[in-house]
Amino acid sequence: MSGQDFAVPEHVETAAFKNALRAIVGSVSIVASGQGADRRGLTVTAAVSLCVDPPMVLACINRGAEAHDVILRTGAFSWNVLSADQAQLAERFAAMDGSKGASRFSPGDWGGMVTGVPVLRQSVCSFDCRLQDSVEVATHTIMIGAVVCQNRNQDKVPLIYSSGRFGRMEYLESGK
Repeated sequence: MSGQDFAVPEHVETAAFKNALRAIVGSVSIVASGQGADRRGLTVTAAVSLCVDPPMVLACINRGAEAHDVILRTGAFSWNVLSADQAQLAERFAAMDGSKGASRFSPGDWGGMVTGVPVLRQSVCSFDCRLQDSVEVATHTIMIGAVVCQNRNQDKVPLIYSSGRFGRMEYLESGK
């Protein structure tokens, strides 16, 4: 470095930030909450494990999403990691087909576990969570869930999303 000072903006431009985020590969999930006609859900790529002892996860939910207030009101949500054959379900819960509310749940095999929120039985894995905490940050709320039950289908391949397109995991040989 030459010691030259550079002007540093307070933040990057929103459009440029969105463009850079498109390069990130994320797993595709549905976060769901509620029961019966009050069921709500949305497609997310911002959901991850938080810690393993105790088992906790987090999901970042836009405060304008239908499921947002349902999660806060019920104190529970499920995190359902979609499989490569569930891209159409991801599109439905992203409202790409115009669906809203409980009607989004008509396709798919939905059941319940401990909390009673909708859990997708044929997902790669699902986590049934009690809302432990929530933190509002700008347009989103970070929902922190204590995992009370889970399901895993080992034969399923995860659905991924990058550059505005869905894809599937491809495993490389370890080279051993």
